[in-house]
Amino acid sequence: MNLSDIDLRLLEVFIAVVEGRGIANAQTLLNRDASTISRQLRQLEDRLELRLCERGRGGFQLTSDGEKVFRNTLALKQAVKTFEDCNESLKGHLSGQVRLAMIDNLITDPNCPLRRVLARYGARAENETHLHMEVMAPSQIEHALLDHRADLGIGIFPAHLPELHYEPMYEETDWLVCAPSNPLAGAESPEQVQSTLNACAKVARNFLNAQDTSRLGGEPSNVTAWVANIEAAALLILAGTHVGFLPNHYARSWIESGQMVAIRPDHFRRTSVIEVAFRPGREAQKPAVDALREDLFATLALFGRPAARVR
Repeated sequence: MNLSDIDLRLLEVFIAVVEGRGIANAQTLLNRDASTISRQLRQLEDRLELRLCERGRGGFQLTSDGEKVFRNTLALKQAVKTFEDCNESLKGHLSGQVRLAMIDNLITDPNCPLRRVLARYGARAENETHLHMEVMAPSQIEHALLDHRADLGIGIFPAHLPELHYEPMYEETDWLVCAPSNPLAGAESPEQVQSTLNACAKVARNFLNAQDTSRLGGEPSNVTAWVANIEAAALLILAGTHVGFLPNHYARSWIESGQMVAIRPDHFRRTSVIEVAFRPGREAQKPAVDALREDLFATLALFGRPAARVR
């Protein structure tokens, strides 16, 4: 089979269907209706003369041939991207795509340097890059970096993967908070807080593991809600049903308006290191990404936060 532009577009449809676990979820990714996607899948199967997946009332499932084609398609997609990146690097100016993945709600943190970094990067001469920015959970960020779907990742990464390189950026401080209606709001001494806390329903971020649960009063079994982002945690806390840790910069507006109470922040607080993660080695280097990384580290050094080595 000789690949054409049409075949490449059909393969992109196939990737979206697989990653969406079915045609229904792929509609949003592709901005197409189900009948169009189904027709394009059949067209690809006819071109390959293979049955790629089972779809219908029994649900979506790849065939053994479909699994092999999917792996080959991802390898082809990466090869095309490498080809494009290499060609872009020959132009002598910043161009191509830069894909940045980050955790949610960094924007309200005054210590977060991203505004200054992006301003500095955007002011570079002959900068024709296209920025793609996406909010993800930390584990999703790491997987996106490993799968070459992201160039830089910013987040809290408690367990470092050996395939990635991590550099510290700054620290984020969390306070223990609850709604005014929660029994914990009336606790005053650290002993009273701890005693009341033991009986409270708690929410924790699943990627922090013991970093959250140990400060909330013991074993993970004492936590009754697990979330992947702080917006979900804030919703449960505002509802009055749960207590938990939130970044102080994020919770501040609700605390000031009386919708949340910070519980003895002098005692019940924790910190997380916000890090930048990327793939090490020469294969991960391209001028546009290197320039953004340089601007990030230069900004950190300028404002007195831990400056990292560019590798």
